[in-house]
Amino acid sequence: MIAQTLPKKSSKSREEKILQLLDYVYSTYHKKEYTIHDPIHWIYNYNKVEDQEIVGLVSSLLAFGNAKAFNKKIEKILSLWGSPFEGILNNTEKDFYRYLKNFKHRFVSGEVIAQLLLAVQRFIKEYGSIGKGVKQHWKSCATRDIHHLLIKFTEDLKIKAGANLTFLVPDPNKKGSCKRLLLYLRWMVRRDEIDLGCWDFISPSDLIIPLDTHIHQWAMKLGFTSSKVANYNTSKEITKRFSEISPNDPLKYDFSLCVSGMLGKRESILKMFRLERT
Repeated sequence: MIAQTLPKKSSKSREEKILQLLDYVYSTYHKKEYTIHDPIHWIYNYNKVEDQEIVGLVSSLLAFGNAKAFNKKIEKILSLWGSPFEGILNNTEKDFYRYLKNFKHRFVSGEVIAQLLLAVQRFIKEYGSIGKGVKQHWKSCATRDIHHLLIKFTEDLKIKAGANLTFLVPDPNKKGSCKRLLLYLRWMVRRDEIDLGCWDFISPSDLIIPLDTHIHQWAMKLGFTSSKVANYNTSKEITKRFSEISPNDPLKYDFSLCVSGMLGKRESILKMFRLERT
């Protein structure tokens, strides 16, 4: 009788395997070629920081629902001007409403987008650019806390819009994850082949992970959270675990984990590293 040879059990600790998995996912999927359907790719069409800031804000806020659908809507808004910065500064409130009269993205109307653009115009006129305004708000945060920054920034935008901007701009005081705003901050703060790094006044170590469904599922599988609720507290909990792995850049793995999840690779990767978890 031929004895069966059983596979050897890995002597590596779970933490070691998690780190190896993350590095594998990063090296495989943290590539610009995977941004083609990601809303960040719109920013790559612009060279000036003041344009990139506006494009990033509009693109991140509209990034909900079907990717093909929201990318079409983003393109429609950006096609209004060559330079979004100059276009927004040099148009009137009536212009915004006229341009966007028939615009609609799910439950966000053209009127709400016009209010956002008006708010951005007033924000730029007061501070000089979105980045300069955010920098002032960041400096005024006594604890340098991202949540406080989001509160200050969104309140300022809504005051300048003269409206609450409904679903488009979330309220950080409520229980949501603020995923799209946190995504915007990642784009603006981190610097590598994916993210722009326009804002050097915020450290990447201060960022909180944008909690989309792919990150949430990865985090639960890896044991980074047991919470099934995708809110800001869960984002903080997951970020804390990533901070233990990459203290200076806890969002290092965000893009690649999202891509691998979107491509349906999560379960096969977990199996590859023997990290299946129910």
